[in-house]
Amino acid sequence: MPVVSAQDGARPSATPQPNLAEPPAPPPTAAAATGSVDDQDGATALPAGESVDFSETKSESSNAIRYALERVEIHGNRTRTAVIRRFVSLKSGELFDVTDPSIDHIRYRLLGTGWFDDVKLSLKRGKHKGWVVLVIEVKERNTVVVDRFVAGVARAVSGSSTKKDSLRPYAGLGLADSNLFGLGIGVAGAAVVSQNQYGLDFGYNDPMLFGSGYSLTGRVFHNYAREFFGQNPTVSISCPPQRIVPGATPELCDPDVKASRAVVIYHRTGFGVGTGHDISAQLRYTLDWLGEVVAVGTKPDAAITQRGRDIVPIDFRIHDATSVVSSLRVGFLYDDRDHPVLTTRGDLGTFHARFASALLGSSYDFARFEGSFQHWFSLPWGHVLRLGALVGTVFGDAPFFYDFYAADLSDLLPARVLELNLDRRRTPNLLHTSIAAMDMEDLAGRIDFQYQLPLQRGGGFVRGLDAYLGAGLFLLTSRQDLRIAISGYHGLSRIPVDLTFDLGVRADTEIGLVKLGFSTLIGFLPDLSQGNP
Repeated sequence: MPVVSAQDGARPSATPQPNLAEPPAPPPTAAAATGSVDDQDGATALPAGESVDFSETKSESSNAIRYALERVEIHGNRTRTAVIRRFVSLKSGELFDVTDPSIDHIRYRLLGTGWFDDVKLSLKRGKHKGWVVLVIEVKERNTVVVDRFVAGVARAVSGSSTKKDSLRPYAGLGLADSNLFGLGIGVAGAAVVSQNQYGLDFGYNDPMLFGSGYSLTGRVFHNYAREFFGQNPTVSISCPPQRIVPGATPELCDPDVKASRAVVIYHRTGFGVGTGHDISAQLRYTLDWLGEVVAVGTKPDAAITQRGRDIVPIDFRIHDATSVVSSLRVGFLYDDRDHPVLTTRGDLGTFHARFASALLGSSYDFARFEGSFQHWFSLPWGHVLRLGALVGTVFGDAPFFYDFYAADLSDLLPARVLELNLDRRRTPNLLHTSIAAMDMEDLAGRIDFQYQLPLQRGGGFVRGLDAYLGAGLFLLTSRQDLRIAISGYHGLSRIPVDLTFDLGVRADTEIGLVKLGFSTLIGFLPDLSQGNP
């Protein structure tokens, strides 16, 4: 469960690279062709050498006055000038109107990189009549952040001769630099370790590959993990063959195996590449491929578990020995928030569809869809309300780690970290419904709200601080269980839903987003759920 989480939350940017060489001398008709402010009745001219704020110029340009771009000047930057220029879609000598949405797009995309605290655009008169200089003034921000810091305690078996659990610590740390050496390239690395599991993840992001307008992303990860299935399961399981290595201590049977847990112990290694491009200033699409090798070390030969009043076999949803997952994912992101962390208004919508097929070399054929939408609006007394919704489903033969977990939906459970389920606790089941029988399922949904109270805004290490209170209702089930209800439940209790809530503080700092809340403490509390094995 995250104790402190830190990240900027900004999405990558992409716009076509302009040709920003010095413009040629204007033709004799340039002023007439551009409709220079010097030639318009009632318009305000740009005095030679004087800079005019872009928003003011825009308001004065109701007659759609057009200029020719002489050059671009950039001030206040540590980021390399050539990198910033990639986000300017205007080319030298190009005619433009200050009311053109592409001008707003320049500022929006630069802010969206997460590299700058502020970006200002202004115009000043060029060397020739009808020609102007676009001035971009940026205020750099720290781009090296603590991307992830987690700590908590997980339920783990205490010995090979008993099923009794004890609480064992886990911790993880991630660091990221979204603007490495001012090159506009992002790199990130994260690791998490518990007694019996660990995960490593490394990422790369170039939001404007060679100024093409397309991003390039890459990811490499490795997990040594285990997943537990069922409630009070009856298991047929045997120790994997021991490997005899000269001079080494012989491998012993894993305590979870000896304790007859319905456990799958596996290695998962993946490599992915992707790209993306802006559709508009607010809308972006992404496309990526991910290849994974899954090597199962230990898996029950067979197992059964109680589900309601019935005894049913456990489907572990993973192939024996070694298998491959090869999948394509397409995504859309809509983001018009006024701030990526301390949002007061705007919308954030995401949609992702992942497809795995034998045609791609995959051992599994499945499709996974997930969409979410959040809307923020300011209340008359200065506070902020956020409404949110999420829905997702999986079709086909998907490995279990692509299903939906209660830990992904509930604030009252230690969340998965680097796709590792470090804690086997189930939802607290506050509504006493059939959700108590759910492990990892193929259908999920959530609706929630969050009330935000701004506490501080300003500069320095802490740029802003909000208190928040949130609550919601989530659903986790399989499509089959929706058609045929789990036995032993009646009336509304047959609907597998539960409550979630959280309260705490959230800060935008020099090291990124820092969030401390009630749910943070869950990772250190004893088991709150019911019916755990």
